[in-house]
Amino acid sequence: MKKTLLLTALFIAGVVSAFPFRTSCGTVVNVTQTQGYSMEQITNFLEYVNYNECGTRPKGITLYIH
Repeated sequence: MKKTLLLTALFIAGVVSAFPFRTSCGTVVNVTQTQGYSMEQITNFLEYVNYNECGTRPKGITLYIH
């Protein structure tokens, strides 16, 4: 039970902090506006960022959580 709570806390901490996002055209954007977002909302937000930077929608978004 303690391990599950710890992993959940680390997951939430990883999602709410700022992180760099490399778009499909190679631009790196520092993302800071995702506090409180679900994983689906973050993915949708990153697709929007990619569209604004590159003018295209990505095939997919891969999130790495440490």
